[in-house]
Amino acid sequence: MGQKEVKINEYKIIQKEKVTHDTNRFRFAIPDGIDFQHLPGDFIKVYPDPGNPLEYRPYTPTSTPDIENYFELIIKHYSDGFVSKHMKEKGVGDTVHISGPHEGGHFTEGMAKKIGMVAGGTGITPMISIIRWILSHGYDVQIQLLFANKTVDDIILKDEFDGYAAKHDNFKRYYILENAPDGWDMGVGYITRELLNEKLFQPGDDSLVFLCGPPMMQINLKKYIVEMGYKAEKIIFP
Repeated sequence: MGQKEVKINEYKIIQKEKVTHDTNRFRFAIPDGIDFQHLPGDFIKVYPDPGNPLEYRPYTPTSTPDIENYFELIIKHYSDGFVSKHMKEKGVGDTVHISGPHEGGHFTEGMAKKIGMVAGGTGITPMISIIRWILSHGYDVQIQLLFANKTVDDIILKDEFDGYAAKHDNFKRYYILENAPDGWDMGVGYITRELLNEKLFQPGDDSLVFLCGPPMMQINLKKYIVEMGYKAEKIIFP
């Protein structure tokens, strides 16, 4: 059986702005006639060369599914990233070749009442639309976010998360930094087995964990989360 052909469409950039020193937020207009239905946590694929559909990079829209006329991507620039370098050079008015949305490790109402989110660096991006979706709809869901980065300046959307923590009793965030500034009152170093046990919700029928970050981080932390008592199907990789 042949591989299913991937439909690649062109989307125009309507806004580009810096989020951190090496990360940009892009907004893309959704053309008439394109079905962009998705759930928070689903992903798209960006193709630098539409003639080569085997070379792409997956990204998760950080905008929520109820926005009908545009979607948003947050993309970090890596010196060796062939797609991120391609996107860094793009500006308002340019077009980008994208397929999807494709089904990912998404959130649906009723799947859990206690959600732990463990993210490293750009692994936060799949969590953003889920957090925004839950809080904007007032779902009876508690969220505990553990977010690891190198420095304070690397924390994507820190002001937004801090604002949610101040406004919503059901949202907690805890940052972990490799290089913490003087007076830092959250985590220092890396996400450890002990920190997961302290900060995550205990396993149960109404709890699950979203986990996203560098591959070795995911491998190690999944092992720790399983040791806590979480079943594998309760650990979601968006």
